[in-house]
Amino acid sequence: MSVAHDIMFNLNPNALIGTEDSTAVMIEDVADPDGRMYRMEYQSTPDSRHATARCLSNPWGGKTGGDSNPLRSHIFSDGTLCMGRGRTSLFGSPFDLADVIQRSRYWCTAFSVLKETGRFPQP
Repeated sequence: MSVAHDIMFNLNPNALIGTEDSTAVMIEDVADPDGRMYRMEYQSTPDSRHATARCLSNPWGGKTGGDSNPLRSHIFSDGTLCMGRGRTSLFGSPFDLADVIQRSRYWCTAFSVLKETGRFPQP
């Protein structure tokens, strides 16, 4: 197992964790505070230094919940989350795996707030 797999297991031992094309992958379900479910996918380099996240489904419909403005919703049309530096490839990501997972879990709640209020909350 790689460093990334260890981190994934420690953050969610019940998630689907594996390897695809030498990339560590984790798929987990995340609930917002009201119990609405999101399915998230994280990809990481084996050393966990570079990671990305993608929303596979959300309670608002599809990958993006019908919101096509990534500046407002922090999600691109393919479900990739914007972590704050625009779209990046896995190896170009400046964010490590643990940070990406925590930011993505926050995004799930923030996206629900956006859908309910029209505003994406700022931490």
